[in-house]
Amino acid sequence: MASYKKIRKIEDESEKVRVVDRLLTLREQLKTEVPEKTATQTLLLATWNIREFGENRRKESLYYIAEIIDHFDIVVIQEVNSKELSGLEDVLAILGDNWSYVMSDGVEGAAGGSEAMAFVYNSNKVKFTGLAGEIVLPDGKDMKVVQFARTPFMVSFRAGWFDFKLCTVHIYYGSDTVKGIYQRRLKEIKTVSDFLLKRQKTDDMSYILLGDFNIPDVDGEYFNALVEERSKTKSGKEKTKEKFFIPEEIRRHPTDLGKVSHYDQIAFSLKLDRSMVLYDDGKQKAGAFNFTDSVYKPEDWEIYQPFYQEAYDKMIGKEKETIAKNVAKYAAAKEKSDKEWKKYEEERAKYEKQLEEFNQTKQGTRPTAPKKPKKAPTEPNTAITTPMQYFSGRWRTFEMSDHLPLWVELKIDFSDQYLKKQKTAE
Repeated sequence: MASYKKIRKIEDESEKVRVVDRLLTLREQLKTEVPEKTATQTLLLATWNIREFGENRRKESLYYIAEIIDHFDIVVIQEVNSKELSGLEDVLAILGDNWSYVMSDGVEGAAGGSEAMAFVYNSNKVKFTGLAGEIVLPDGKDMKVVQFARTPFMVSFRAGWFDFKLCTVHIYYGSDTVKGIYQRRLKEIKTVSDFLLKRQKTDDMSYILLGDFNIPDVDGEYFNALVEERSKTKSGKEKTKEKFFIPEEIRRHPTDLGKVSHYDQIAFSLKLDRSMVLYDDGKQKAGAFNFTDSVYKPEDWEIYQPFYQEAYDKMIGKEKETIAKNVAKYAAAKEKSDKEWKKYEEERAKYEKQLEEFNQTKQGTRPTAPKKPKKAPTEPNTAITTPMQYFSGRWRTFEMSDHLPLWVELKIDFSDQYLKKQKTAE
């Protein structure tokens, strides 16, 4: 259970009251939406991209993050700043001595941004079994393989009767679009899923692949690259083969604050006896926990305004400069466009007259219609971001995250099934 003894040391009485009130509300929401922990029967697993998680959170936010993590058995975190670990360590201090973590090294380079990934787990429930490593692709026969922008990280654990390997990813987000599909993102999803399935053939272990896949929906090519392999028979008929399995209950939960995109996923490739059902849609649960129902709610923007006013003012200053440049650019383009259209209208009137004369006399050369100029430029947006919009769309995402933690409840007590199997074997 998380420790909140240091809350009493908060000097600002209004802040202390707010933190206590928000924690109580958050705990009630978690109690309502997330299944209760069990000693041996189930495992509560979550994945959470905590945006640029470093030394950039207020203490208040760390309490809320710790409270959320404490309601699960393992939380796999993406976007940990490997050069600023005090935020993660402060959360572990709040969680207590029974919590540990295994973390990857930071990924260098523009795409990596010193980002690391951490497996935070309750050591009373989950045991780290010693394997931890990054996924590095072998070179192909005729070419050097391009590695992931942010290297996937795999760790082995044991919980009750369940031995498993967790591999977390943060798939490429940037642009290299072809026909609306970001090719590197698609390739990374396909490559990591194919690589793990190939490795699993010689590894008697269940694999769980989870993290931020930057998947917008569960109907497109990105999602399909994770869950199915498409090929054609010799006759040209298309066939599909299942890759990683994602329960329907997970599929239906978007994980962005706007509840639109399915960026984060938890996918399974299991090696269990058929009687050992890890996840049953009818019995186990899954969800995306919307912390903004309890903390940093949209209506809280005025409460926190003193904390983001300086940053907001700086942003508004740049915003106004940009608007002024766009307005000036628009005015010049509009003046030019107006002249071109005026000239066109004059030439059009002249053309109409010439065409009428030509149609009457049928003499000379048929006049050519003047070419229309480009459409008039679109008037620029001059709306200024409001403090409320800045709070909801930006500031609070750096206090908590712009992603919701995605979680699933797994059944891990297979003792009855094992004993029945032994009885049958006799």
